[in-house]
Amino acid sequence: MVTLIVLALGSAGCTIGDRDVKLPEPAEGHVGHFQGYVAVLSGEMPDPIDQVSRHAWIIVHVPGENDYLRCEYLGGSSCGRTSDPFHYFGDGDVALHGYIRTRRAKEIAECLEKKTPPYNDEHPGYMPLPGPNSNTYVDAMLRRCDIHVDLPTTAIGKDYRGPLGVSLTSGGTGVQFETYVTGVRLGLTEGIEVHILSLGLGVDFWPPALLVPANPGRIGFADR
Repeated sequence: MVTLIVLALGSAGCTIGDRDVKLPEPAEGHVGHFQGYVAVLSGEMPDPIDQVSRHAWIIVHVPGENDYLRCEYLGGSSCGRTSDPFHYFGDGDVALHGYIRTRRAKEIAECLEKKTPPYNDEHPGYMPLPGPNSNTYVDAMLRRCDIHVDLPTTAIGKDYRGPLGVSLTSGGTGVQFETYVTGVRLGLTEGIEVHILSLGLGVDFWPPALLVPANPGRIGFADR
């Protein structure tokens, strides 16, 4: 019964402070002291898993450029140029999980382009559960390129670390321990999240929320 209640609340999108997803247009990067930015987004997977799983990608805008760098996993991980940062293969909800204005935008873009090909060599295969999958790639790039953004609980595969693995959290303030079956994430801002068979449940300390294995992945304050 408790599980059903959690799933119902999660699928209802019970978040406070959630806003429309918008990003500055590339042309704005030509004006004044605009620093460029990094954004991390995700979209609902198609039916029948639309309420329990999301697909994530990374967007970088470098001042002076007329489009965006987009990095994601689609039949393999890659970075390319796009004029539409919100388009993806599905037609569900698109959520913004992190927006960082930074003078490091060009550096981060170069890091993503450099680190992506080796990732393909490390993970030549694809496995929806427990991973590696599209969200495994994004989580790895967040940590390798020092982008402090957390993916939602429903980005299944973000916690894949192989048979047994330990790493820093993508938010940068904690650590996580993972196996194929179970795992745990502990962080000063990320809170506590327990993983069982790739499903997450826990408490986010900041912004405060319950983390649940159903979209949007949290009950409480929005994560942006």
